[in-house]
Amino acid sequence: MGRIFQLALITCMICLFGLSLAAQQKTLTGKVFDENNQPLTGATIRVKGTNRAVVTDASGSFSINVSKGETVEITHVGYIGSSEKIGDNATISISLRQSENTMGEVTVVAMDIKRNPRELGYSAQKVTGDQIAGTQRENFLNSLQGRVAGLSITPTSGAAGSSSQIVLRGFNSLTLNNQPLFIVDGIILDNSTLNETSNGGTSLGLASDKANRTSDYTNRISDLNPEDIESVTILKGPEATALYGSQASSGAVVITTKKATPGKTSIQYDDNFKVQFVTRYADLNNNYGIGLNGVSSTAPLSATPGTSIVYFGPAYPAGTKKYDNVKNFFRPAFGQTHNVTADFGTKNAGFRLSSSYYDEDGVIPNNDYKKFNVRLANTTKIGKYVSISPTIQYINEINNKPVRGAGGYLLDLYTWPANNDVRNYQTADGYKKTILAPDYFTEIDNPFFS
Repeated sequence: MGRIFQLALITCMICLFGLSLAAQQKTLTGKVFDENNQPLTGATIRVKGTNRAVVTDASGSFSINVSKGETVEITHVGYIGSSEKIGDNATISISLRQSENTMGEVTVVAMDIKRNPRELGYSAQKVTGDQIAGTQRENFLNSLQGRVAGLSITPTSGAAGSSSQIVLRGFNSLTLNNQPLFIVDGIILDNSTLNETSNGGTSLGLASDKANRTSDYTNRISDLNPEDIESVTILKGPEATALYGSQASSGAVVITTKKATPGKTSIQYDDNFKVQFVTRYADLNNNYGIGLNGVSSTAPLSATPGTSIVYFGPAYPAGTKKYDNVKNFFRPAFGQTHNVTADFGTKNAGFRLSSSYYDEDGVIPNNDYKKFNVRLANTTKIGKYVSISPTIQYINEINNKPVRGAGGYLLDLYTWPANNDVRNYQTADGYKKTILAPDYFTEIDNPFFS
C-alpha cells in the first residue's frame, strides 16, 4: 500500500512540473528583413539547445513557442546570423546583414539590386565569369550556349570576328529585333551595329533592303573583355524585365563586372593559344569541264554583261592535271589571347587595372580580327555607408573580313575550274589574270584576288 502511494505522488509531481513548464512557454511572433528592409523568405528560427525550429514564410513572418530566458537563433543562406534572448516581449523584428563572402549565391536582377535565387518569382539563371573566361571565346556570348535553358546562340559564320545572335525562349516578333536587352553594371548598352543602308544613320535602312547581309560588323556587346565579367544573369519573362520596360520584351542579359577591392594587391597574367582548320567540305564532281550539255566552252566568252559560267561540258581528257582548289584556298588559322590584371590600393580605396590583347587569323586568307581592351575600375569607401565605383574603358578593334553571301568568295571558289590552279591569280604586272573571258567584268572572280 505504501509503494502505491509513492507512485501516485511521483506521478502528480511530474504532471504539476509539466503544467508549470507549459505555463511558462508563450508564442513568439516576428518578421525577418534584409538590410534593404525587404522580407526574407526561408530564414530559419531555432530555439538554442532544443529541436524547436520554424521557417519564415513569403512575407518574412514566423511564429514559435518559447520560454522566457531562452535564446532564438536566426540564420539564412548568404546572410550573417543573429540571436535574440527572449524576455517579456511577445513580438520581435530582426534584420540580417548580407555576408560578403557568399556573394556568389546572390543574383543581381536590376539596378544593382541583389536577391537570393530562391526568393525570385521568375526565371533567372546565372553564369559565373570564371565559366565564361574558361571557354576562351573571343565573343563571350558563344560561351553561354548550352549553359542557360531556353537560350539559343547562332553565330553568323566561322570567320574571325563574326557576330552571334542570341534569342531567349524563341522569337516573339516577325519584324522587330528579338534579341534581349543588355545591361552592364546597371547601364543599358546597345548591341546593334552599323546599318549599311541607313546612309550613316540619316535614313531608316530597313532589313528588306538587305541591310548588312554581305558584311559582318560583330556584336558590340562582344567588345567586352570576358576576364572583366564577374557574372551574367539571364532574365526571362515579363516579371523579370519590368524594371526595363518594353526594351526588354525579349528578355534581359544583366552583366556584372569585376570591381576593385580596397586593400587588395595582386597581379595576374594568363594567355591562350589556338589553331583552327577546315575539316569538312562540300562533295564535288570535278570530272567535267566548263560548258553546257556536253559542249565545251573552248572559245573565250563574249564581253556581254550577264554572261555566266555553266556546267557541265565534256569530261576532262585523261591525264588532265587537276587542283584541289577548295582545300588549297583555306589555311590553318592561329589565334592568341593575353590578359594582364593588377589590383592595388589602400584600406579605403582600391584600383583594378585590366588589359587584354586578342589576335586571331581566320581560315580565309586576309581575314583577321584584333581587339585591344584597357579598363580601370575604382572603389572608394567614404565613411561607413557611402562608396563610389567609377570605371573607364577603352576598346579598339580591327576586323578585316571577306564579303559573304551571293557576292562572296565561296561561290566563286566552288565555280573555279579544277584544271586551273586558283592560287595563280596575278599576271607578272600584278593585274588580275583572266582564264575564261577577255573582259575583267565578265570573268569570274578569283577568290584569292578578291
